[in-house]
Order: sequence, then structure tokens, then C-alpha cells
Amino acid sequence: MYTSSTASALFETRLTPARIGMTNHFGQRLSQYQRAIENLVVDIDDPYRISTMESTALARRIEKTNMAIYRFGPDYGRDRSAVTALTAQLGLGDPDQNLCADADGLSPIQVHPKGVRQRYIPYTDKKLNWHTDGYYHRPERIIRTMLLHCARPALEGGALEAIDHEIIYGLIQERDPRLAEALSLPDAMTIPENGLSGPAFRAKCSGPVFFEESGALRMRYTARKHNVIWKEDALTQEAVAVLDEILNSSRDLIVRCSLKSGEGLICANVPHRRDAFIDSPCVSERRLIYRGRYTCPLGI
Repeated sequence: MYTSSTASALFETRLTPARIGMTNHFGQRLSQYQRAIENLVVDIDDPYRISTMESTALARRIEKTNMAIYRFGPDYGRDRSAVTALTAQLGLGDPDQNLCADADGLSPIQVHPKGVRQRYIPYTDKKLNWHTDGYYHRPERIIRTMLLHCARPALEGGALEAIDHEIIYGLIQERDPRLAEALSLPDAMTIPENGLSGPAFRAKCSGPVFFEESGALRMRYTARKHNVIWKEDALTQEAVAVLDEILNSSRDLIVRCSLKSGEGLICANVPHRRDAFIDSPCVSERRLIYRGRYTCPLGI
């Protein structure tokens, strides 16, 4: 079993605290990002056979924003195997298996009034706050890529929002480099044990919010206050407040979209959130999102 101290040590020895000096080129990166998020959609005619042009279009958007929105042709909107075909061609390998995933590794996200899924907010119609996927995982199971594919949208609401973690880091570093450094320490954020038993058990895990891995900046975060314990020193508390301020006030830097059937977000596990929604009274037409989590990075 991993204790908090064990998990902290793993993060400290296996990963490098984020010290990417973005201040020298952040203005250029920010300007590029603001232009790129105006046009994130890439049309994919046949997800079973992506063209070089489509792959290049995805790569360009991901390079500038760490995310892209794809749109399948009309015949593939509700085809979950088309999603796995897409991710295979992008070199993501098998999805990370979790308690709520099906045999193909995808998790069908829809309202579950009963059972194990009911205790998790994604499987309700409630608002879902800012987070990165798998923020509670240990370092050997980092989620580097995340996909949300819409098979059926909600009757009303359920819009998705996302923001590039590199932009967040740059804004914090611009405010005060010490704040960015505080959020990069291996004991900045602790996720408590979940209190469940059996396969659902998850041990306490401590680690940084921002860290560098093979030259890439990554982030793990949740705004769910009862799911996280922040380091109690003044600098970390100030850094968390600034991070919260950025997420809730940077409207011009946040991508907001209401995914339609056949559309999906693929990203470098950037922070994202979801509006509450109203479902269709018809069971077969209720909101259905396929979620894929991958330990492989996006390398299109």
C-alpha cells in the first residue's frame, strides 16, 4: 500500500518540478493561443482512416493549445469503435482502465441513478467543477491524454469548458514566479484516501500541481474542495487562490463548446469542467459521452 510519504517520494524522484521559464516567450505563446482557440474544429470524414491532412490539422491545433475538437462524418456519430480507431491511429495505445470503464477502456458517461457510478459526479446531471482527469493517480499512472466523445448531447445544458494548462502556468508565473514554484513542490497537493474497499480502494497520494516530464509541462488539479488537501503554508494558499481566480475569470482564454453527436475533445489532459444539464425524458436519447484516458502523450 502506498502512503502519503511514499507517493510524495515517487513524484519527487520520478518527475521534475516545473521550472519551465515561460516568461521570456509567454506573450507570444499567449497571443498564439488566443488566435488558435477561435478555430479548434477539425472535420474527420472517416475516423477509421484519417487522412494526412486531417492528422496535420489536429497536430497544429494541439501544438498551439494542447487540445483540438474533432467532428466525425454523419455516419460515425454514435459509433464508439470509431473512437478507438481514431485513438489507435494517433498512437495512444489502450485506454487506462478504471472502475467505470467498459471492456474497450472507454467509460460511458451518463446519468446513473443507482449503483457504483451514482456516487461520482460525472455520472449525474450536476455541474462538474474544474479538474484534470486522474488527478488522484500515482506517478506511474499519469493521465497524459484525455478524450471526450459525444454520442448524444443533453436536451439542454452540459456545455464543456477547457483551458490550456501551459497558459495557466504562464499567468501564475507572470503574477509571481514564487507562486508557480509553490505549486510545483511534491507536497503541494494531497488527495486523501477514498475510504472504499476492494478494487475501488485508492490510497492517499501527494504530489505537485505542475511538473515537467521529458520537457513537457503537465498538470494535476481538482477544484473539488472535499477531494483535496492543500499544503498549509501561506505561499501555497496564495497560489491556490490565484489559480482559482484564473480559472474563474479568464473568459477570453477558456474554450467553451456544446458538443454535438460525433464531436469530441482530445487534449493533453488540460483542466476542464462541465455545466449542469437537463436530460431527455426518452431514455434512449439521454446524454451519452464516451471518455477515454491515456497514459501515452499526444504525439501526432
